[in-house]
Amino acid sequence: MDKLRKQIKESFFNPIYHFFPLIVFLIVDNVAGRNWAWSIAIPLFLIFTIYLFIAYNQLFVWYFFSAFIFLAVSLSAIFTFLSEKWLFLSPIIDDLVCWLFLGLSLLFRSFIEKKINARTPKFLPMKNNFEEYFNFIQSLFLIISGYLLFYFIIYQFPTIKENVYLELLQVIYIGAIVFLLAFEFCRVQLVCHKLLKEEWWPIVNEQGKIVGNVQPLVSLKIEKKYMHPIIRILFIKENMIFLQKNCENDLIFPCLWDAAISNHIRTGETIEDCIERTAEEKYGLKDLKPFFLSNYIHRTENEQHYAFLFIACNVNNIEPNYQKINQAKWWTLQQIEENLSAGIFTQNFIIEYNLLQRSGVFENKICNCECKLKELFS
Repeated sequence: MDKLRKQIKESFFNPIYHFFPLIVFLIVDNVAGRNWAWSIAIPLFLIFTIYLFIAYNQLFVWYFFSAFIFLAVSLSAIFTFLSEKWLFLSPIIDDLVCWLFLGLSLLFRSFIEKKINARTPKFLPMKNNFEEYFNFIQSLFLIISGYLLFYFIIYQFPTIKENVYLELLQVIYIGAIVFLLAFEFCRVQLVCHKLLKEEWWPIVNEQGKIVGNVQPLVSLKIEKKYMHPIIRILFIKENMIFLQKNCENDLIFPCLWDAAISNHIRTGETIEDCIERTAEEKYGLKDLKPFFLSNYIHRTENEQHYAFLFIACNVNNIEPNYQKINQAKWWTLQQIEENLSAGIFTQNFIIEYNLLQRSGVFENKICNCECKLKELFS
């Protein structure tokens, strides 16, 4: 679960982390002047940089881009070279430079995304980070645009109450920025909290090592198919195998006969936990202790499976939950042999039946509660 929490935080990297020092600089600059803005924002920037380097080191290159914008805007206070006739811009020069850099970021979004993608680990899903980042830039750009527009209008048409209008405009400007800051922070935090409560599937490589996590619907819809770990359990009794028929709405093998238990292992769940959860949900079985037979990889058009295959011998008191299962019954080996090529079994079960035949379980009549099938499998 800690790995999932970390991945969600990296996939929904709060854009506030990118811009908090910059926003603090702009607010303090408008309220108390540049000297105070420097003295507060620069230490804050250094603290954020150290924290993000430690906590999000794989995204540090991503953060460094916005750090460049912050440094460029804050350094504009030093390199202001406006002549006296443009002196009226002095109060808004930092906001103007920030507006310029934000606008350029939006203009060259594709180029920036390409460069960042080339410098971040391939397994990090950056698409959502880009969306969040540039949506925040767009919002901040619009707020600053409105502030600059009204500033120029007020300055162009001076009145006796000019200073009052400018002060009111500044209050509205700062209030809008603070609201945006608070709103975006709370929104992203709520999204992350919601995602942690949803079901996630681990992504594994061909060695079965977890390399990421993804939501089920996302995994099934995207063109690239990830490999997910699943548990499979065959109930065996004498020369019979207990099979269940998939429902019509099954995405991979609708209306086909399959192993008694087949389910995805959820993120943060052990194989044992998944077996216990599924056995109780589908058959009301508790304390089921199946024996590991083998693992194998199976690919379909919709999904890739890294399957952990178990068998359970002489299982009694099977009570199928027909809200979860369409049909279920015992099949003799002869019935299975006669229908192997009839197209009524799932591809997974056909693979597993061949594994059972090779293991010698039926020929040697060794399926009992003390068998060690892992050693027998060749």
